[in-house]
Amino acid sequence: MRKLVLLVPAIALAAAPVAAQEAARPVNITGAWEMTVESPQGQMVITANYRQEGETLTGSHVSEMGEAPLKGTVKGADVEYTLTIDMGGQQLAIVHKARIDGDTLAGTADVEGFGSMAFTAKRKPSGPGGGGSQAR
Repeated sequence: MRKLVLLVPAIALAAAPVAAQEAARPVNITGAWEMTVESPQGQMVITANYRQEGETLTGSHVSEMGEAPLKGTVKGADVEYTLTIDMGGQQLAIVHKARIDGDTLAGTADVEGFGSMAFTAKRKPSGPGGGGSQAR
């Protein structure tokens, strides 16, 4: 019985580094995501195409208004990027800040001079018509 009492804490201590490695595993958001933005005019659905290399994030948003390139960073679970859109000749910067949890992003998009909007995004499945899931 005494050996069992000593064995259980030893197993728990041995497993702790494995759990810490899982928590510290870097994320990779590369791929296509379906983003839903809660705007004052109602919901907008956008395709976000992300390419992540280390902490550097590039890509584009594609919507009914066209395509806009984006640039930003991914640091741990924090994602931040900026894109600029043309609104009738006026350039508007939109800063996105989100947290990633598995295949879901949730955050806000701050539109220069107009306030912020909440958004969520889901990674599109891999395969035909999907964006392809990457290793996380």
